[in-house]
Amino acid sequence: MTAGADRWPRYAAATALEQELGDPRDARNPFGFAAAAGRDATDARPHALAAQAGPRLRTAFVPAALGGTLEALDATLMLVRTAARRDAAIMPATMFGITAATCVLIAGSPRQREHVVRLLDEGGSLGFALSEADHGSDLLANETRAEPVPGGYALTGEKWLVGLGGRCDGLLVVARTGGRGPAAFSALLLDGEQAAAARRGTRRPTGMRGADLAGFRFDGLTVPRSALVGETGRGLETAMKAMQVVRTMSTAAGLACADTGLRLALDFAAAHRAAGREVLAHPGTRRELATAAALLLAGDAVALTAARGLHVLPAAQSLWSSVAKKVLTDACEEALARCADVLGSRGVLRDGPYAAFDTLRRDNAVVRHIDTSPTANLRLVAAHFARLAAARPAADADPGALARTCTLDAPLPEPRLDRLELSDRGPDPVLDAVPAVAAGAREVLEKAGELRAARAVTRLERAVSWSGHALRTRRGADPLRDQDLAARLCWVHAAASCLLLWWHNRDRRLCGAPGGDPAWLTAVLTVLTARAAGRPAPLPGEDAEALLATVLPLHEADRLFSLAALPLAHGRPAPAEGASA
Repeated sequence: MTAGADRWPRYAAATALEQELGDPRDARNPFGFAAAAGRDATDARPHALAAQAGPRLRTAFVPAALGGTLEALDATLMLVRTAARRDAAIMPATMFGITAATCVLIAGSPRQREHVVRLLDEGGSLGFALSEADHGSDLLANETRAEPVPGGYALTGEKWLVGLGGRCDGLLVVARTGGRGPAAFSALLLDGEQAAAARRGTRRPTGMRGADLAGFRFDGLTVPRSALVGETGRGLETAMKAMQVVRTMSTAAGLACADTGLRLALDFAAAHRAAGREVLAHPGTRRELATAAALLLAGDAVALTAARGLHVLPAAQSLWSSVAKKVLTDACEEALARCADVLGSRGVLRDGPYAAFDTLRRDNAVVRHIDTSPTANLRLVAAHFARLAAARPAADADPGALARTCTLDAPLPEPRLDRLELSDRGPDPVLDAVPAVAAGAREVLEKAGELRAARAVTRLERAVSWSGHALRTRRGADPLRDQDLAARLCWVHAAASCLLLWWHNRDRRLCGAPGGDPAWLTAVLTVLTARAAGRPAPLPGEDAEALLATVLPLHEADRLFSLAALPLAHGRPAPAEGASA
C-alpha cells in the first residue's frame, strides 16, 4: 500500500467539512437527517447548512486559475457529497448556477468571467435559460430570438423551467441569432434587473427544495452588445460543453442520496427483528442490501473516473459525462428502490428516524431529469457511434493519460475548460484499454485463487467485444435500436471503468479493504454486465456475502460508501422504533 493511500489526503477538505457538520443521525444536529426531513415537511430551504457549507461549495467547480477553488474535480465531488448526503437541497442552495457560470467560464470575456465568479463567491446565483416548453429537448427547434438592434439585441420569446429562475441575480439566455442548425444560436448574459423584468411565474418540483424553477418571457427586451458571451453562433456549442461538466457534477447528488439511503436501510436492518431474528440476518435482505451497495460503488467508480478525466482527457468528457449521467441516475434509483423494500412502510413515513429516506428519494428523482433528460442523454451517446466504430488511436494520444486518470492518488493537471470538445477523436480510451488490462487482471486473480472475480472479468471482456461488434455492424439510424444500444454501451463502459480503477489501484486500500481485494470488483462487474445484457437481477448469494464483508465494516466504522471510504462524523445510530419489522 502506498503511503497515505488509506487516508486519501486529496480529499482532506471533504473530511474536514464532514467533521464540522457533525453526525447527521443525531436528531439534535441542525445539519442532520431529522432536520432535513423537517424542512421538507414545511418546504423550507437549508439556510443554515448553506451558510455553513456554502463558502466551500459556491466556486468549487470554478478552476483556481479563473478565481475559484477547483483544483481537482474528484475532490469537489467528495466535498459536495459530504454536504448533500445530509440534504441534497444544498445543491440548489449553493451550486445550481453551475451551467450558466461554466458557459461564461468557457467562452466569456475576462470581464464577464470576473463578474460571474465574484457574484457566485458572494452568494449570488445565475439562471440558465435554454429549454422551451413547446420543444423540450429538441433544442434546434427553439424559437426565442435575439435580433440585432443598434447597440445590442432585442430578445423575443419564452423560456421555461429555469433553475434558480425565481431568485437569480443574472440569467444566461441561449437565443436564436441565425437561421438553422447549431450555429443559429448565441448566448447572452442578462443582469438581475433584466431577468426580473422577464420573469413569468414559478414551478415547484417534487424534490430539490429551493430549485425555484421559473419561466421567462421576452417582449423585445433590449440588452447591450456587451451581453454577448463568446462569438455569435457559438451559444449552443458552449452550452453543450458546459453541460459535460454539469452532468459529471450531478453525480454527487445521486451518490449522496444513495449513500444515505443505504445507511438508513442498514441502520434499520441492524436494529430490528423479524421472524425471531435480526432483519439483517435474513438472506433476502442481505442480497437486496448488497446489490444496492454494488450499484452505489459502481456509480462511485464511474463518477470518479469521469471527474478525473476532465483534467487529463477533457475531450473524452463528451462521452464520459453522458455515461456517468445515465449510469448514476439508473444505479442510484435502483439502489434506493432496493433499500426502500428493506425499510418497508418506514421508507414512506414523514416522521421518525427514517423520515429522510422519502425526502432524498424524491430529490434523487429530480436529478434524473435536470440539465439533460434521459432520452437526450442517450442521443448524445448515440452520436458517438460512428466514430467509435471506425476509430483508430490518435497519433498524438498520450499513452499514460488513462493510467493517471484511474490512479486515484495521482496528481492532476490544472483543469482546462477550453479543451472540452463536442466529440473526441479515436476510440474510447476506457473500452480500448480493456483487452490488455483484462488479460493482466485475470492472470493476477487466477494466481490468487479468485476464480469468481476472474470469471467476472471474462464476462466484461465479452460485453466489450459484443459492443464493438454491435457498433461495427450497425446499419443506418434506427432511433429505438440506437437508444437501446446506447444504454447497453453505458453499462459496459461503467464496468470497464471499474476494472481499470481496480487495476491501477490494486496496491491501495479501496473500500477500506486490503490492496487488490476483488470483492467489490466482482460485485460491481456482476451487476453492471447483467444490466448491459438487459438482466437487472440481484447479486448471487456468494457475491452478495463477499461484498457485505466489505460494506458492513464501512457502515459500522462510519465510513463513506466509496472506493475512498472517507471517515464520517461519529455518533450514535438512529434509535429503533419497535421490536419487530
